[in-house]
Amino acid sequence: MSTSKIDRLVKMVNQISLNMSSNGSEEQVSMQVSEHLTKFWSLPMKSLISDYSEDENIGLTAISRKAVTHLAALQSLK
Repeated sequence: MSTSKIDRLVKMVNQISLNMSSNGSEEQVSMQVSEHLTKFWSLPMKSLISDYSEDENIGLTAISRKAVTHLAALQSLK
């Protein structure tokens, strides 16, 4: 996949995390972000970001990384 696609997804998930950051603890917010991604992102978007869930160099914030890791776990169950 194109690097620009993953860069855009990272930017989007970081923005979602920032917008939700006042909703509770880091753990609560990461779960909310993961739920948001599950509900509103297309399957290709979820699959692409999940493929990078263990890559520490793509620019995810701590909350975003937890959310994407949780999303990747959910994706692997399907």
